[in-house]
Amino acid sequence: MSAGAWTAYDADWLRKCAEDFRATGGGWIDIHDVTTQWGVFALAGPNSRAILKKLVRDRDPETVLSNKRFPWLSMRNIELGMVPVRAIRVAYTGELGWELHHPIEMQTHLFDRLMEAGEKHGLKLVGARAQNWLRQEKSYRAFGNELGRDATPLEAGLDRFVDLSKEFQGKVPMLATGIRSKCVTVLIDGPEDTDPWGKESLMVNGEKVGRLTSGGYSVAFGQQIGMGYVRPDLAQVGQKLQVRMLRQSWDAVVVEDSPFDPANARIRVDG
Repeated sequence: MSAGAWTAYDADWLRKCAEDFRATGGGWIDIHDVTTQWGVFALAGPNSRAILKKLVRDRDPETVLSNKRFPWLSMRNIELGMVPVRAIRVAYTGELGWELHHPIEMQTHLFDRLMEAGEKHGLKLVGARAQNWLRQEKSYRAFGNELGRDATPLEAGLDRFVDLSKEFQGKVPMLATGIRSKCVTVLIDGPEDTDPWGKESLMVNGEKVGRLTSGGYSVAFGQQIGMGYVRPDLAQVGQKLQVRMLRQSWDAVVVEDSPFDPANARIRVDG
Protein backbone atom coordinates (compact mmCIF):
# COMPACT_ATOMS: atom_id res chain seq x y z
CA MET A 1 0.00 0.00 0.00
CA SER A 2 1.39 3.39 -0.92
CA ALA A 3 0.42 6.99 -1.47
CA GLY A 4 -1.40 7.29 -4.77
CA ALA A 5 0.73 10.17 -6.02
CA TRP A 6 4.03 8.36 -5.46
CA THR A 7 3.65 5.15 -7.46
CA ALA A 8 6.61 5.85 -9.76
CA TYR A 9 8.86 6.88 -6.84
CA ASP A 10 8.10 3.75 -4.84
CA ALA A 11 8.39 1.47 -7.88
CA ASP A 12 11.80 2.92 -8.70
CA TRP A 13 13.02 2.36 -5.12
CA LEU A 14 11.75 -1.24 -5.04
CA ARG A 15 13.38 -2.07 -8.37
CA LYS A 16 16.71 -0.64 -7.22
CA CYS A 17 16.50 -2.72 -4.03
CA ALA A 18 15.79 -5.81 -6.11
CA GLU A 19 18.80 -5.08 -8.33
CA ASP A 20 21.04 -4.69 -5.28
CA PHE A 21 19.70 -7.95 -3.85
CA ARG A 22 20.37 -9.79 -7.09
CA ALA A 23 23.84 -8.25 -7.46
CA THR A 24 24.87 -9.63 -4.08
CA GLY A 25 23.75 -13.16 -5.01
CA GLY A 26 20.39 -12.97 -3.29
CA GLY A 27 18.38 -14.29 -6.21
CA TRP A 28 15.68 -12.93 -8.50
CA ILE A 29 12.72 -10.82 -7.37
CA ASP A 30 9.76 -10.10 -9.65
CA ILE A 31 8.09 -6.72 -9.16
CA HIS A 32 4.74 -5.97 -10.77
CA ASP A 33 2.88 -2.67 -10.73
CA VAL A 34 -0.73 -3.53 -9.87
CA THR A 35 -1.82 0.08 -9.35
CA THR A 36 -4.49 -0.08 -12.03
CA GLN A 37 -5.99 -3.25 -10.56
CA TRP A 38 -6.96 -1.74 -7.21
CA GLY A 39 -8.95 1.26 -6.07
CA VAL A 40 -9.25 2.71 -2.59
CA PHE A 41 -11.85 4.80 -0.79
CA ALA A 42 -11.06 6.66 2.43
CA LEU A 43 -14.12 6.65 4.67
CA ALA A 44 -13.76 8.76 7.81
CA GLY A 45 -15.86 10.49 10.40
CA PRO A 46 -17.82 9.68 13.55
CA ASN A 47 -20.45 7.78 11.54
CA SER A 48 -18.06 5.72 9.39
CA ARG A 49 -18.55 2.56 11.46
CA ALA A 50 -22.33 2.91 11.27
CA ILE A 51 -22.15 3.25 7.49
CA LEU A 52 -19.98 0.15 7.08
CA LYS A 53 -22.25 -1.87 9.38
CA LYS A 54 -25.03 -1.44 6.83
CA LEU A 55 -22.92 -3.17 4.17
CA VAL A 56 -20.58 -5.59 5.92
CA ARG A 57 -21.27 -9.32 5.59
CA ASP A 58 -20.24 -11.27 8.68
CA ARG A 59 -21.61 -13.79 11.14
CA ASP A 60 -21.84 -10.92 13.63
CA PRO A 61 -22.01 -7.58 11.79
CA GLU A 62 -22.46 -5.69 15.07
CA THR A 63 -18.99 -6.61 16.36
CA VAL A 64 -16.93 -7.17 13.20
CA LEU A 65 -15.88 -3.50 13.19
CA SER A 66 -15.38 -3.20 16.96
CA ASN A 67 -12.05 -2.42 18.60
CA LYS A 68 -11.79 -6.03 19.78
CA ARG A 69 -12.19 -7.62 16.34
CA PHE A 70 -10.84 -4.75 14.25
CA PRO A 71 -8.43 -2.58 16.29
CA TRP A 72 -6.88 0.68 15.16
CA LEU A 73 -3.93 0.30 12.76
CA SER A 74 -4.90 -3.24 11.74
CA MET A 75 -6.02 -4.75 8.41
CA ARG A 76 -8.75 -7.30 7.72
CA ASN A 77 -10.32 -8.86 4.66
CA ILE A 78 -14.03 -8.12 4.80
CA GLU A 79 -16.97 -8.17 2.41
CA LEU A 80 -19.05 -5.07 1.75
CA GLY A 81 -22.08 -6.35 -0.06
CA MET A 82 -20.62 -8.46 -2.84
CA VAL A 83 -17.27 -6.61 -2.86
CA PRO A 84 -14.16 -8.23 -1.32
CA VAL A 85 -12.31 -5.45 0.51
CA ARG A 86 -8.92 -5.19 2.16
CA ALA A 87 -9.92 -2.80 4.92
CA ILE A 88 -7.30 -0.92 6.95
CA ARG A 89 -8.39 0.85 10.13
CA VAL A 90 -6.56 4.10 9.55
CA ALA A 91 -7.53 7.60 8.44
CA TYR A 92 -5.53 10.63 7.38
CA THR A 93 -8.04 12.99 8.97
CA GLY A 94 -7.81 12.35 12.70
CA GLU A 95 -11.25 10.75 12.81
CA LEU A 96 -12.57 7.21 13.09
CA GLY A 97 -12.09 5.73 9.65
CA TRP A 98 -11.03 3.03 7.23
CA GLU A 99 -9.20 2.70 3.92
CA LEU A 100 -11.20 0.38 1.68
CA HIS A 101 -8.98 -1.26 -0.94
CA HIS A 102 -11.05 -3.04 -3.57
CA PRO A 103 -10.85 -4.58 -7.07
CA ILE A 104 -11.05 -1.70 -9.54
CA GLU A 105 -13.78 -3.38 -11.62
CA MET A 106 -16.10 -3.19 -8.58
CA GLN A 107 -15.36 0.43 -7.73
CA THR A 108 -18.50 2.03 -9.14
CA HIS A 109 -20.72 -0.53 -7.44
CA LEU A 110 -19.00 -0.04 -4.07
CA PHE A 111 -19.15 3.76 -4.40
CA ASP A 112 -22.89 3.66 -5.04
CA ARG A 113 -23.51 1.36 -2.08
CA LEU A 114 -21.42 3.54 0.26
CA MET A 115 -23.24 6.70 -0.81
CA GLU A 116 -26.61 5.01 -0.31
CA ALA A 117 -25.65 3.69 3.13
CA GLY A 118 -24.25 7.06 4.12
CA GLU A 119 -27.15 9.21 3.02
CA LYS A 120 -28.97 9.15 6.38
CA HIS A 121 -25.67 9.82 8.16
CA GLY A 122 -24.86 12.94 6.16
CA LEU A 123 -22.02 11.38 4.13
CA LYS A 124 -20.36 13.90 1.81
CA LEU A 125 -17.42 13.90 -0.57
CA VAL A 126 -14.41 16.01 0.42
CA GLY A 127 -11.49 17.27 -1.58
CA ALA A 128 -7.79 16.73 -1.06
CA ARG A 129 -7.35 20.32 0.16
CA ALA A 130 -9.80 19.73 3.03
CA GLN A 131 -8.06 16.47 3.90
CA ASN A 132 -4.74 18.31 3.87
CA TRP A 133 -6.06 20.77 6.46
CA LEU A 134 -7.29 17.94 8.70
CA ARG A 135 -4.04 15.97 8.63
CA GLN A 136 -2.13 19.07 9.76
CA GLU A 137 -4.37 19.29 12.83
CA LYS A 138 -2.98 15.83 13.65
CA SER A 139 0.60 16.72 12.64
CA TYR A 140 0.60 13.86 10.13
CA ARG A 141 3.67 14.27 7.94
CA ALA A 142 3.18 14.16 4.16
CA PHE A 143 5.62 12.63 1.72
CA GLY A 144 6.97 15.33 -0.56
CA ASN A 145 6.24 18.01 2.03
CA GLU A 146 7.54 17.21 5.51
CA LEU A 147 9.09 13.93 4.38
CA GLY A 148 11.67 13.74 1.60
CA ARG A 149 15.34 14.30 0.91
CA ASP A 150 15.68 17.55 2.86
CA ALA A 151 15.37 16.09 6.36
CA THR A 152 16.40 12.93 8.17
CA PRO A 153 13.78 10.80 9.99
CA LEU A 154 15.00 12.21 13.31
CA GLU A 155 14.65 15.79 12.07
CA ALA A 156 11.17 14.96 10.81
CA GLY A 157 10.12 13.84 14.28
CA LEU A 158 9.83 10.16 13.36
CA ASP A 159 11.92 8.99 16.31
CA ARG A 160 9.39 6.31 17.28
CA PHE A 161 10.00 4.57 13.95
CA VAL A 162 13.80 4.56 14.28
CA ASP A 163 15.54 1.77 16.22
CA LEU A 164 19.15 2.85 16.63
CA SER A 165 20.03 -0.52 18.17
CA LYS A 166 19.74 -2.03 14.69
CA GLU A 167 21.74 -1.53 11.51
CA PHE A 168 19.86 -0.11 8.53
CA GLN A 169 20.50 1.68 5.27
CA GLY A 170 21.27 5.34 5.89
CA LYS A 171 21.92 5.03 9.63
CA VAL A 172 25.55 6.22 9.51
CA PRO A 173 24.97 9.35 7.39
CA MET A 174 21.81 10.15 9.39
CA LEU A 175 23.75 10.17 12.65
CA ALA A 176 26.62 12.07 11.05
CA THR A 177 24.20 14.74 9.82
CA GLY A 178 22.85 15.38 13.29
CA ILE A 179 19.82 17.56 13.98
CA ARG A 180 19.98 20.66 11.81
CA SER A 181 16.27 21.51 12.10
CA LYS A 182 13.08 20.07 13.58
CA CYS A 183 9.60 19.59 12.19
CA VAL A 184 6.94 21.56 14.08
CA THR A 185 3.25 22.39 13.85
CA VAL A 186 2.24 26.05 14.16
CA LEU A 187 -1.02 27.95 14.55
CA ILE A 188 -1.04 31.29 12.74
CA ASP A 189 -2.94 34.52 13.28
CA GLY A 190 -2.97 35.24 9.58
CA PRO A 191 -5.02 37.32 7.15
CA GLU A 192 -8.75 36.72 6.83
CA ASP A 193 -8.67 36.05 3.09
CA THR A 194 -5.50 33.98 2.60
CA ASP A 195 -4.10 30.69 3.88
CA PRO A 196 -0.50 29.48 3.66
CA TRP A 197 0.33 26.74 1.17
CA GLY A 198 3.86 25.83 2.27
CA LYS A 199 7.29 27.34 1.43
CA GLU A 200 6.50 30.52 3.40
CA SER A 201 9.39 31.81 5.52
CA LEU A 202 9.35 31.41 9.29
CA MET A 203 10.92 34.36 11.09
CA VAL A 204 12.06 35.47 14.55
CA ASN A 205 12.76 39.19 15.02
CA GLY A 206 13.22 39.64 11.27
CA GLU A 207 15.63 36.71 10.93
CA LYS A 208 14.66 33.74 8.75
CA VAL A 209 14.81 30.62 10.93
CA GLY A 210 12.93 28.09 8.80
CA ARG A 211 10.07 27.58 6.38
CA LEU A 212 6.65 26.03 6.17
CA THR A 213 6.32 22.77 4.25
CA SER A 214 2.50 22.68 4.43
CA GLY A 215 -0.23 25.16 5.27
CA GLY A 216 -3.96 25.59 5.43
CA TYR A 217 -6.88 26.52 7.64
CA SER A 218 -7.90 24.75 10.84
CA VAL A 219 -11.63 24.67 11.36
CA ALA A 220 -11.12 23.19 14.83
CA PHE A 221 -8.98 26.15 15.96
CA GLY A 222 -10.51 28.85 13.76
CA GLN A 223 -7.21 30.04 12.36
CA GLN A 224 -4.49 29.13 9.88
CA ILE A 225 -2.32 26.11 10.54
CA GLY A 226 0.98 24.98 9.11
CA MET A 227 3.84 22.52 9.44
CA GLY A 228 7.46 23.24 8.75
CA TYR A 229 11.07 23.18 9.90
CA VAL A 230 12.87 25.53 12.28
CA ARG A 231 16.17 25.56 14.11
CA PRO A 232 16.21 22.96 16.92
CA ASP A 233 16.43 25.63 19.63
CA LEU A 234 13.16 27.14 18.35
CA ALA A 235 11.16 23.91 18.18
CA GLN A 236 9.76 24.06 21.71
CA VAL A 237 6.01 24.28 22.31
CA GLY A 238 5.05 27.91 22.91
CA GLN A 239 7.84 29.39 20.77
CA LYS A 240 6.68 32.61 19.09
CA LEU A 241 7.36 32.93 15.35
CA GLN A 242 6.21 34.99 12.40
CA VAL A 243 5.09 33.70 9.02
CA ARG A 244 5.64 35.75 5.87
CA MET A 245 2.49 35.99 3.75
CA LEU A 246 1.37 38.73 1.40
CA ARG A 247 4.65 40.58 2.07
CA GLN A 248 3.75 40.88 5.74
CA SER A 249 4.72 39.05 8.92
CA TRP A 250 1.94 37.28 10.82
CA ASP A 251 2.22 35.97 14.37
CA ALA A 252 2.45 32.22 14.88
CA VAL A 253 3.16 29.86 17.76
CA VAL A 254 4.62 26.36 17.92
CA VAL A 255 2.07 23.90 19.34
CA GLU A 256 2.30 20.29 20.45
CA ASP A 257 2.21 17.55 17.86
CA SER A 258 -1.37 16.54 17.11
CA PRO A 259 -2.91 19.67 18.62
CA PHE A 260 -6.40 18.36 17.78
CA ASP A 261 -7.36 15.35 19.93
CA PRO A 262 -3.79 14.56 21.05
CA ALA A 263 -5.01 11.41 22.88
CA ASN A 264 -6.47 10.02 19.61
CA ALA A 265 -9.76 9.35 21.39
CA ARG A 266 -11.82 10.03 18.25
CA ILE A 267 -9.75 7.58 16.20
CA ARG A 268 -9.87 4.78 18.79
CA VAL A 269 -13.56 5.11 19.69
CA ASP A 270 -15.29 1.73 20.02
CA GLY A 271 -18.67 0.69 18.74
